Formats: sequence, structure tokens, C-alpha cells
Amino acid sequence: MNTIATLSYDTLESTVTIASVPTPLGPMHVATVPQGLCAAVFDDRYQALEPRLRRVFGPYFNVVPGDPHDVASRLDAYFDGTLDALADMPLAIAATPMQRRVWALVSALPAGTLSTYAALADRLGMPRAQRAVGVCLATNPAPLFIPCHRVVAASGNLASYPGGVARKRWLLRHESALDVADLTGRRVLRAACPPRARPARNGRCHRDAARRRLLADR
Repeated sequence: MNTIATLSYDTLESTVTIASVPTPLGPMHVATVPQGLCAAVFDDRYQALEPRLRRVFGPYFNVVPGDPHDVASRLDAYFDGTLDALADMPLAIAATPMQRRVWALVSALPAGTLSTYAALADRLGMPRAQRAVGVCLATNPAPLFIPCHRVVAASGNLASYPGGVARKRWLLRHESALDVADLTGRRVLRAACPPRARPARNGRCHRDAARRRLLADR
């Protein structure tokens, strides 16, 4: 699991090393400090890292080219099929306590598995915090290294991703987590259940009837 260093904004290094790595999903630009990786972004321009770095370092920081943590070889291995190649990458990311808890849970998800925003909220002991979990994942400064692409909506919707939904879909297929067509199928099945098919008093929803109607329409 990726270790997220316990850092405060005033203890981070002000010199940032940046590397641009070609991937099947387009260039990924990564920023590192001596403690580990502090930001990553899919974009054609490395300048896309700047807003993320400013949130951590403020307006003044030095940028130098390089890859002291050998991030490029880790990414190459991941895209070549070694799906745990990024798991031991140290992360140097300033985070709120809530972000740290959510990102730690997500970092513990093995490649090939999925979770949902609701499931993560339950594991935090905060079952109503699904939206807060979503905000934490939307502000993930190191997508792929903190694998928030492995989190989908309970409805089966892929939901959002910092690198874009198309990349999220590609990554799920690459990891064989679940055929994306299955996610769509579950969403169709959910839509087939009419609004009046609410949970009965015994707590069970009339899903069987909806499933029969869906199959009959094929």
C-alpha cells in the first residue's frame, strides 16, 4: 500500500522535481520531493501540475527536471501488466485528516477490485458521508498512485475521475476489475425498477419483478 507521509504544509520541500512520462493514456506529469511523490496529472502540458503544486507550496517553489524516485519505470511496469508496480511508491502529500483517512482506504484497494463511495463511508463509520468521500477523491492530487479509479457509484455509474471518465474506464478494463458493460447493465436494471417499487416493510425491494420485466423486454 502507498504510504502517505505525515507532512504539514510548512515542512514540505520547496524544490520540486518534475518528470513527464508517456503512457497509453497520454502523458502523465509527476512531481516529487525527497519524501516522495506529491502530485501527478494526465495532460499534454506539464504546466497543468502548477495549480496542484501551488495549493501545497504557495506561490514560491523551484522546479527542476528529473525522476529521483524512478517513477517512470514504475509506470511502465504498471501499464505493461504488473498491476502492483505503484503500490510501494512513497507519497508526500499534505492532507486534511478526512482526506488522509479516505486516501488510505483507497490505497489499500488491490488492483482488480472495486468499492463504492457508500462502502467507504461505512468503513469510516460515517454512513452519511458519501458526498464527503466523493469530494476527497475528486481532490486526489495523485490519481493512479492513490487509485481512486477503483471507486464507483453504488448504482454502477463510473462517476467522476480526476483524469476523466474515459481514462477511468480504460484503467478498470486494464485491471480486469469488472467488465464495464456489467456496470452499465446494473444501471439499466436499476432504471427498470419503477419508483413505486420501494422497499417493502420487511426491508426488501421488489427487484425480482423488475428483473423479470427487463428480461421479458429483450
